[in-house]
Amino acid sequence: MRAISKTELTYAYSMVLGTTSVTTYGTYVDNGSADGYAKYTLNAGADAIVASYSLAGGYSILVNTADEEQTYPAELPAKTQGEKNMAQGKEDVIADFGQGNVIYAQEGKNNFTFVDPNDESATKQTISTASGDASALLGKTFDSVQIVNEFDGTKGEDGNYSAWNGSVLQVITYADGSYEFQKTTINYGYSMLLATTFVETVGKVTKGASENGFSKMTLNVADDVLLDSYSLAGGFNIHIDTRNQTYPVELPAQTQGEKNMAQGKDDVIKAYGQEQVFYFNESGVNMSLTDPNA
Repeated sequence: MRAISKTELTYAYSMVLGTTSVTTYGTYVDNGSADGYAKYTLNAGADAIVASYSLAGGYSILVNTADEEQTYPAELPAKTQGEKNMAQGKEDVIADFGQGNVIYAQEGKNNFTFVDPNDESATKQTISTASGDASALLGKTFDSVQIVNEFDGTKGEDGNYSAWNGSVLQVITYADGSYEFQKTTINYGYSMLLATTFVETVGKVTKGASENGFSKMTLNVADDVLLDSYSLAGGFNIHIDTRNQTYPVELPAQTQGEKNMAQGKDDVIKAYGQEQVFYFNESGVNMSLTDPNA
């Protein structure tokens, strides 16, 4: 089984215009390896979670084909400005957001490419083969899905950003009181992508009282952390999974040139799995990082 997460920030007019997170679940085929790259065929998704919002555009969209309470027709993010993109059923969601691909994963590292690095004429391949049942991967009853963005940039003399950090945060909570937190961050500067980092934590959630349409949700200290970070510019490639990890292990540097080492699981949890508080929007998908009623 496989899960794919794709996050997107759309920025223009000195503001973040839209924030989108898409997670698809399905099956894959291991096609073996050649010249340092393993080839995988990711079949079309069996299920998909699509969360998107825009404070500038005034929309908040959540479609979860794995949720028993999902109804149709359901609005999906527009493909063109002003479009009303409606899914009449699960098949429409998968057609728009669950298309499969072939990927080439560099062996011993955590970065991959959609084109064959050993073939100069290669192009990105799309796969329409349907996945089998993904229920074993999902395995839980959904409670809520919320997303939010963080964006911080430095503008040059021409008014354009010379450097920026952009992140999309997603929290999925389940009926059994557990949570799954995902954060994808892109660091940009010197006209290139400096680093890409993905962090996923799992643990138990504590739900607070509802006030004026927002509920306080406390993500308790994580039980486990999955972290992947790489930089083609910086020459590092870091993978940590506290469920099956040997130590010491390198963590992403907090300052330039730093060698940040975790001596055990506690160090990883301290760095990336500490308690977090969010305020879930009961009428939308966009949670708040701070108490909107304070």
